[in-house]
Amino acid sequence: MSENNKMVRSDPFMKIKRSAPLYILIVAVIAALPFLFVRLFVPAEKAARPGEAAPAPTLAMDLSDEAAEWATSTLAGLSLERKIAQIVTADIAGGYIPDGDPRLERWLALARDHGLGMFVLYGGTPRDVAHLLNRLQQAAEIPLLISADFEGGPGQQVVGASEYPANMGFAAADDEDLMYRAAAAAAVEGRAMGVHLTYTPVCDIAWNPDNPAESVRSFGGDLDLLGRMVRSYVRGYHENGMLTSAKHFPGRGDVANMPQNAGWAWIDKPAAEVESQEFRAFKLGIDAGVDFVMTEHIAVPSVTDGSDLPASVEGKLVKGWLKGKLGFRGVVTSDDLWYDHVVARFGAEEVAVRAFEAGHDVILKPKDPIATIAALAAAVRSGRIPESRVDEAVRKVLTLKARLGLYKSRYVDEARVGEFVGTAAHQALVQEVADRSLTMLKNDGAVPVAAGAAPKIVNIAVQKAVDDPVPALLAAKLAAAFPGTRSFTLRPEMDAAYYETVWKAAGESDLVVLSLFVPRNRMGDAAPLRDGDLALLRKIIAAKPKAVVAMSYGNPQLIRKIPEVGAFLVGYGERGWFGNQTVYCDSFVKALKGELAPAGRLPVRVNDMYPIGSGF
Repeated sequence: MSENNKMVRSDPFMKIKRSAPLYILIVAVIAALPFLFVRLFVPAEKAARPGEAAPAPTLAMDLSDEAAEWATSTLAGLSLERKIAQIVTADIAGGYIPDGDPRLERWLALARDHGLGMFVLYGGTPRDVAHLLNRLQQAAEIPLLISADFEGGPGQQVVGASEYPANMGFAAADDEDLMYRAAAAAAVEGRAMGVHLTYTPVCDIAWNPDNPAESVRSFGGDLDLLGRMVRSYVRGYHENGMLTSAKHFPGRGDVANMPQNAGWAWIDKPAAEVESQEFRAFKLGIDAGVDFVMTEHIAVPSVTDGSDLPASVEGKLVKGWLKGKLGFRGVVTSDDLWYDHVVARFGAEEVAVRAFEAGHDVILKPKDPIATIAALAAAVRSGRIPESRVDEAVRKVLTLKARLGLYKSRYVDEARVGEFVGTAAHQALVQEVADRSLTMLKNDGAVPVAAGAAPKIVNIAVQKAVDDPVPALLAAKLAAAFPGTRSFTLRPEMDAAYYETVWKAAGESDLVVLSLFVPRNRMGDAAPLRDGDLALLRKIIAAKPKAVVAMSYGNPQLIRKIPEVGAFLVGYGERGWFGNQTVYCDSFVKALKGELAPAGRLPVRVNDMYPIGSGF
């Protein structure tokens, strides 16, 4: 060490004096750090001032020369494994997650060390989601494409975001502008949190009232109505910066369990019916401009020369029908490949190889993403899969990333999430959808309650699930609107003696409300009311034929079991994943008070008495 260096080390003032230019630079950099951080996490687009509406993130319909060059040069710079990684999607959870959590470390490693190109989000709150996605984007060399299932709107996944009624609700309202506005609002919320693709719209057509496999998830049984809703849906998302995916090809609206292959589903219909119904519905989605189509683990022997292979691995369905006869040129993604029955039948990695061979461009949620990348690379090197086919799929994904502008701006502004997600305006839109879709299938004068009257009301909730929280919420709303309302709940495995208590209360009332929280049994009973419950309901209806009002929260088929009821209304939301059910509580109370005239029209057939279009 030199004497001069010793002097600097021992004399701090001398060190500062000798290094003054460097010291000034360090101070300047430190002072600039807040601005650099904002620049890192705020999109490159011009930011709006507080109180102003920020411009929606873009989704270019035409690829610019700059964007095309980025996609081409990015593809050219990738190894085989890194190319394959771009078309593999892993799942992430959006809730709060601390530093060092093994899940977070795994996700970061997938993005940073393995070059995974896509993630699908589940759960969380808006700011937690935005923070997590920014962090993953920072770890990735190539911008990530983030997807989520927004079937009921962003609130289906993210607590605090806007959750809309199910698709059938929009069809019941039959308003393309309403569908567009809801889709546009959902896209604004999605992009504000960092989500780019929704695995919607559902294009499953509901033809068979005896097998409402998808129930309110479907837009219904009218192809023209489905087509109009899907067009508005896709346009709303596209014009506000998000991609869309039709699902569940070849169609899940009228599936049944395969008798010869337990755990698997098929469409057991003649080819002509499949083509004119299920495939026609997906053609409408394709014509509307969906960017992705998601296949499902469903076989269709009548259009595949008798094959019992599901679309997830059946090339006759993907290459032959979807990409061939139906003319889809976008990205085909599998549904989840980690399911136990899928892995048991085809193998954890082999199913991904077979899915890609069948014509899929993206592999969704394999059991082990890293092992799946290796298996696909081995299939290429062995000659089983041409590398040109990988290049084709990767180019599609990179092109979509370029159209989204992610190569220029991949981050979201975490500080502004609250300006765009779950806003009062969006919540008002949620309620508007419920109010305008509420459908009155029958009314013998029981609705509304006479103005100025103070009837003694008994509310009887029938709930299919033991832990359903909505009946209690409804009871509170009814009590607030009609003081003195008494509420009772019929639950699974209830003491039979309780029926007598409810029967006595009903007899003392002026009006009985039947609140039905009984969704269909998928591929089973369309109106699964329990025998004891049904016997009581029919007894009450017989005693008070014009003083019983039934409100079904998500299942129009229930009117089959109680056709003599004085009034029957239906909303379109199932507890859980399939649309906002709770919002219809307010719609029903308003209808009962005479503040809302139900104007929805039934989008699905119940029976000869209640065909498509029924309603007051």
